Amino acid sequence: AITKSRTIVLACALLVGILGTCPETAYAARSFRHFQDAARPIPRPPYTDYASMARWLTHMNEWGVIATTSAQTGLPWTNSVDLSDGPVCNSTGRLFFYLTTMDETASDALKNPLVSFTVTEASVGPGGCGQTDAEDPTCAKLTVLGSLAPVPPSEASYAVDLLASRHPAIKSWPANHGFKPYELTIQSLNLLDFYGGMKHVQVDDYFSADLTC
Repeated sequence: AITKSRTIVLACALLVGILGTCPETAYAARSFRHFQDAARPIPRPPYTDYASMARWLTHMNEWGVIATTSAQTGLPWTNSVDLSDGPVCNSTGRLFFYLTTMDETASDALKNPLVSFTVTEASVGPGGCGQTDAEDPTCAKLTVLGSLAPVPPSEASYAVDLLASRHPAIKSWPANHGFKPYELTIQSLNLLDFYGGMKHVQVDDYFSADLTC
């Protein structure tokens, strides 16, 4: 016999095929997020506000997955890295990382700076996307394309302060490991936060988005 849950899944699959949305999944996700927003310094933006959603994802996440082209093999190489765009409630939109060439990410970027970087709502506390699967379109995710390079000396202290505001542990990392602040200069922002396919967010709109606590 077909269970109730399987019936819902089949119905959702049919509705997505016809309408491009699944009301059952979308309603459950929205209901859960009403409770989450009360515990978050910045509420989740509406899924139709693409620039604010992209900015919210980069600010609320403290880490993400970055992909470089391996200098050793020429194949894609991914790595989880700490992220900061500023202290909580002081978003700059700029993407800073604290890296060392002892690790592949920084050494790859020095040879080929073009990278992709992904953050997802599933890793935003508290609770991520709840019972919604991380791959479901209503569990927002953002992939940023651009170039990764060391921060110029004139801004290095500023970048380290922003990183330390979210990752205070970096202050005690070994000085002889050569950690430096890096910045991802954004060229393209690609957002999926609802049914119907990925949205391309203009860089100017992303930086103009207003996040308030």
